[in-house]
Amino acid sequence: MIKKIHTSEIDNLEFEEAMEKLNEIIQGLESGEVKLSQSVEKFELGAQLAKHCKKLLDDAETRINIIKISESGNIVSSSELSKADQSDND
Repeated sequence: MIKKIHTSEIDNLEFEEAMEKLNEIIQGLESGEVKLSQSVEKFELGAQLAKHCKKLLDDAETRINIIKISESGNIVSSSELSKADQSDND
């Protein structure tokens, strides 16, 4: 059974923790052993966890997209790479 979690705590969860709790909720809902009122509460919590996971994934994707590798093999941000490209054209 999933440990009670307050919605205010969701924002502090790491991605893996949120996914684990979301999977527990899904398993509980799929089992059919939960009362309707509890199912609605679990569904709402699951939706909040899913939204949090999506935000964390989107943030990670943004960070990855910012990272580029220069011709010399160094990791640079895309803004630094753009500056280097512009200076090469000057």
